[in-house]
Amino acid sequence: MKKIVTCLLALCLILSLTACGGKKDVDLDALASELTASAAFTMDMSQCVVQAAVAAPTYGYDAADAADVRFYYNNGTAEEIFLVKAASEDAAASLEQICQDRVANQQAVLESYNPDAIPRLQSAVIVRSGVYVVLVVANDNAAAKAVVDKYLK
Repeated sequence: MKKIVTCLLALCLILSLTACGGKKDVDLDALASELTASAAFTMDMSQCVVQAAVAAPTYGYDAADAADVRFYYNNGTAEEIFLVKAASEDAAASLEQICQDRVANQQAVLESYNPDAIPRLQSAVIVRSGVYVVLVVANDNAAAKAVVDKYLK
């Protein structure tokens, strides 16, 4: 009987620890700072900060779905950083789809007048982890993804 109780307690402990794994808080300011300081972009993205309130109409999501947002955009190079802490996991799933739609739309819009941006968009970084969603379009998306993975993996 003691062995069964001990095994059940151990199983409960293991399950409770794995349940906490996806609840990591991400410092969006630190992530934004590291991304903008990286060499992944053709321009200084710290100079391309856009007010968070502009992100909702730009991306087409309900502002209530986002608890916290960082948005950087350079129209000339089609490079951008969109970092969001969603209000819920359902909102995060919706925001992830919105990011995918944005990249597809940007490809369609830019292919005729800014074809140099298309490879950046084709390898865009879109990552969702819990309530966090990240979209990065950079000149070096692999370098940007390495930064994102430090915070979200």
